[in-house]
Amino acid sequence: MNNRFVRALKWLARKPVAAWRSLPVRLILIFFASLIVMTAGVSILFVMFPPPESPENMTVVRVLGYPIIAAVFAGCYLAVRRLFYPLQDIRLGTRRIGEGQLDYRIPIRRQDELGRLSERINRMADEVQRMLDGQRQLLLAMSHELRTPLTRARLALEFIHDRDVRSHLEYDLSSMERMITELLEGERLNTQGRQMSRSRVNLNKLMAEVMRGDFPNERHRVALSVPPAPSHLSVNAVHLRLLVRNLVENALRYNPADGKPVEVSLRIEDNAAVIRVQDHGPGIEPEHLEQVTTAFYRADPSRGAGTGRHGLGLYLCRLIAEAHGGEVVVASPPGSGACITARIPGEPPN
Repeated sequence: MNNRFVRALKWLARKPVAAWRSLPVRLILIFFASLIVMTAGVSILFVMFPPPESPENMTVVRVLGYPIIAAVFAGCYLAVRRLFYPLQDIRLGTRRIGEGQLDYRIPIRRQDELGRLSERINRMADEVQRMLDGQRQLLLAMSHELRTPLTRARLALEFIHDRDVRSHLEYDLSSMERMITELLEGERLNTQGRQMSRSRVNLNKLMAEVMRGDFPNERHRVALSVPPAPSHLSVNAVHLRLLVRNLVENALRYNPADGKPVEVSLRIEDNAAVIRVQDHGPGIEPEHLEQVTTAFYRADPSRGAGTGRHGLGLYLCRLIAEAHGGEVVVASPPGSGACITARIPGEPPN
């Protein structure tokens, strides 16, 4: 204990500026300053109004002494609160960085322990952002490079005369092309979502065209409900088509072939499109609800085997909704299948 005390004294003597910036030293100074002020104020009152000389003096000491003590405690509280004010910046920064806003940086207000902690968190965010950017660039480069051999494979496929072999190879190539397209689209949304172009679109017509063009043989398995009047909003039509197609395709994949049709509805609320897709399949376990919109995630890997899907459909839906300033909510009440709701605001996010 004595050695630690001696080392602390040597550190204070060697680095007085660093010692003043240290949180423990500032807390000790605040404590002693408040104790000195309170003791001095009460002592002055006793000197000016000696209690033994008159009972009224004791009343005056009490009337004036209690406010002095309260003011000292209030000053201590404000000083300590100001001392730890950077904790609010750190809490906000860690929350925003944890939500994926890796470009956010915590403001450095002081050069004490909390300031150095903020600097370390900012450096950590820089490293994570550089790592993710490098992975994203690698993924984009690989995806672009894979298109050339896939094109050559499709050309070579034309010379195969065995229909069974040809059909299997066509299916595998289509699956690979779709995965590459979804990967590229996801990365574009991640990097350019906030600069996404918008135009005024008739959503009733857009959803009807998606059902007619992408699901011509499944129209009896989908029940589409749209408002009677045309619904116009400023959105990105290409991305919204992709969102609707992926939601309906995901619902059809798990909806029983002989069961009730998938329910697809559109409504307008507060200048936002609310697209709801309800299937009547086995549903999603509660522990998987928050992860189903992440990339390459499948609650049950066997459910995706042989489907040509890689866990990117709902991930793209979430990116598209967030790029519009909205969100995707997944719910699965017991015995009711899965219900996915996408809210797409008609105005760009701030």
